[in-house]
Amino acid sequence: MAVVAEVPAIGRGRLGAESVIPVAAFLVLAPLYATLSVLGHRQLRTSGFDLGIFVQQISSYANLRAPTSDLLGTGYNTLGDHFSPITALLAPVYRLFPSAETLLVAQALLFAAAVIPLARWAVREFGALIGVVVASAYGLSWGVQAALNFDFHEIAFAMPLLAMSLVSLGTRRWISALVWALPLVFVKEDMGLTVAAIGLLVALWTAGRTRLYGFLTALWGLGWVVLAVKVIIPLMSANDSYGQGSKMPPLGAGIADTAHGLVEGDSRAATAFLLLAVSGFAAIRSPLLLVALPTVAWRFLSDNSNFWKPIFHYNAILMVIVFAALIDAVVRSRRHGQLTERGVRTIAVAVAVFAVVALPFLPLARLAGADGWRVDPQTTAARVISDSIPRDERIAASNNLVPQFVATHDVSVFPQRPTDTTTPDWIVVNRSDPAGWPADEEGDSKALFVALNSGYEVRYEANGIEVLQRTPLGRDAG
Repeated sequence: MAVVAEVPAIGRGRLGAESVIPVAAFLVLAPLYATLSVLGHRQLRTSGFDLGIFVQQISSYANLRAPTSDLLGTGYNTLGDHFSPITALLAPVYRLFPSAETLLVAQALLFAAAVIPLARWAVREFGALIGVVVASAYGLSWGVQAALNFDFHEIAFAMPLLAMSLVSLGTRRWISALVWALPLVFVKEDMGLTVAAIGLLVALWTAGRTRLYGFLTALWGLGWVVLAVKVIIPLMSANDSYGQGSKMPPLGAGIADTAHGLVEGDSRAATAFLLLAVSGFAAIRSPLLLVALPTVAWRFLSDNSNFWKPIFHYNAILMVIVFAALIDAVVRSRRHGQLTERGVRTIAVAVAVFAVVALPFLPLARLAGADGWRVDPQTTAARVISDSIPRDERIAASNNLVPQFVATHDVSVFPQRPTDTTTPDWIVVNRSDPAGWPADEEGDSKALFVALNSGYEVRYEANGIEVLQRTPLGRDAG
């Protein structure tokens, strides 16, 4: 009787930790992420490319229209740039709360949701303390913070889906792993490769009907890649092609350049090192790390060096994969007698130390000082400007000002790109803090000179922001 009574008690405690720690991690990380992103927006750290594009895209869905963005080009269908129909899921929320900040908060919630399955798995296998370490290290990881620090992106939807799929894969729940992976093809065109990798792993590790399902999932993923890249995106694009494909050199040249870069220690080598370092290099012992290969491969093979770097949003999904691989590697090693409990604790310490040492150099560190909580005066000025311009009038604004106007006005970027055929009623330029894209400060000045000689007049200046209005004479000339 005494023994029987003791077992349920242990079970209840374990189940309690499996529930409490993941939920607590989510409740801490979600507001932390949202605070970082929203404050960044109010400090003029967001941009038209990419936050403005997604606001216009999701606003189109919310108004039951095809997803378009004038920032990409006048009336440009965003499905002709990237295949990301999953963003339509945010349309009802945006309809209720039409603001750029709505997208940033939604992204924070999706990123934080990924910690729940990862932390639950870690607690189940190693107990509460190491579960907290894994949850904290994932939550504070450099790839997650870099993504949250750079606007909104569709990959936010991939974070919880991929976490659920990989945890299911690591715990041998094969069908669940495949089901969670299937919707990833609607996140972005390259995610079909990740789905294919998951499907192939299931096929290799199983037999019978489950193996068949694994192969079918791999075909599902590859099929959507081909369909998106060869049919859907070219059909919706302005030039009947997949524009992102131009960033991929011939395979042989890409492989040679990648090998050379890794040996020479360029930014690809730094990214590869940091990807493994977050796990104390333990993740390399897990086959789950193979799921990262498609993403790492297309990025490193590309001739766009921005894809190689440990910045922007490109490494977020890799954090999910690496931490799932970390848990799986330690579980496998312990199961096969290759790792003692002391070894498990040593790895946990290495993971925790890396997370703590890296933290002062990452975006969340801004919240530790008063400056990290201050609203930029230009943001306040931009909102006053936005309120003063009628909502039915079009604005062309500097890239770092676009997000301040995009939820309330039709907006394009200034200086206007060749794909923008609109004539704005207003031009709003950040003179004291130039965006640097699509033109530098000199380019802004040249474009302003042209505008002032084409029917625009300077109406006023506020906190370094110059506001021009198209005059009646300019309207008649147009």
